[in-house]
Parts: sequence; structure tokens; C-alpha cells
Amino acid sequence: MDTIRPRELLTAARMADALVWAAGLAGVIAGALLFRAGDEGFAIVAWVLTFIAGAALRLAAWASKALAELLIRTERIEEELYRSATRPERWR
Repeated sequence: MDTIRPRELLTAARMADALVWAAGLAGVIAGALLFRAGDEGFAIVAWVLTFIAGAALRLAAWASKALAELLIRTERIEEELYRSATRPERWR
């Protein structure tokens, strides 16, 4: 299994944020076209489904950002532990 870098997770989060806006815009347009055609029920379904998809994408973006922050902090802790183990400070 390949190691995932924090930068890759942040890129995925940015892409998910962009997809949230694209899904929202597509849902509004599709719902409006269905509403104008007289299919009110389908318009509401389109709006609800795109809202759910946008919320799920937003949640995935949030989770990716949180995981990236955890990875960055873990790397910093590992580096600090390695430095302290290889060069222990002498107490006086």
C-alpha cells in the first residue's frame, strides 16, 4: 500500500470543494429546467439529491483536510522524537 502524503489529501479536499460548487450549480439548473417544464416533483427531487451530494462532498473535503493535518502533526512528532533519541540533551 502506498503512503498518502498530506499534500495529496489537501489537493483532494480542494477538488471535492470544487465538485460541491459544480454539483450545486448543476442541481439548481436541472431543478429549474424541470420546474419550468412543469415537473415540480422531479425538480424537488433533483434539488434534494444535489443538496445531499454536495453535503457528502463537503464532508469528504472536511475529513481529508482533518486527516492531512493529523499526518502533518504526526510527522512533526516523529521528527522531534527521532532528534531527541539520536541527540539526547544532557541534564545538569
